[in-house]
Amino acid sequence: MTKDIAHLQMFDYVLKKYGNKELFANTRMVVEIDGKLWTGDFLILDDCHILEIDWADNGYTQVELTRESINDAFDEAIKVSNVNVSQNRIDAKIASLQHPETLYQEINRFIGTIDNTKTALKPILYNAYCLDTRVKLPFLDISKKDILLVSLTV
Repeated sequence: MTKDIAHLQMFDYVLKKYGNKELFANTRMVVEIDGKLWTGDFLILDDCHILEIDWADNGYTQVELTRESINDAFDEAIKVSNVNVSQNRIDAKIASLQHPETLYQEINRFIGTIDNTKTALKPILYNAYCLDTRVKLPFLDISKKDILLVSLTV
């Protein structure tokens, strides 16, 4: 399923924030870019903060951002979901899943309800690793790429 960068960042956020930490601690998304399979991070998440490095005046600084930085529609969808006291809460539902294919499908279903494709985050695949060529890169610029989400690593 071809995804825009905002939806890939949403997927990564939900996977990292709500996925079962014991079962899926090192799980990454697998995407196809230019005919090659890649894994990596569409955002760097530290607890509930998204981290980006930026240049400020005369040095680099780490910037802490919230999920609103992906976009307002995503933030609102999380808030609306989490108001519900049943198992339909996205955090409870995702945390309870134990099979990677079900996790993949449920996150896809949730982010598929969000129409907004804008993002304020950088269009970068961090810690990029090509499964085909075994090339490791600290980052990969994906700003003008067609990206197909294909699987999860375990």
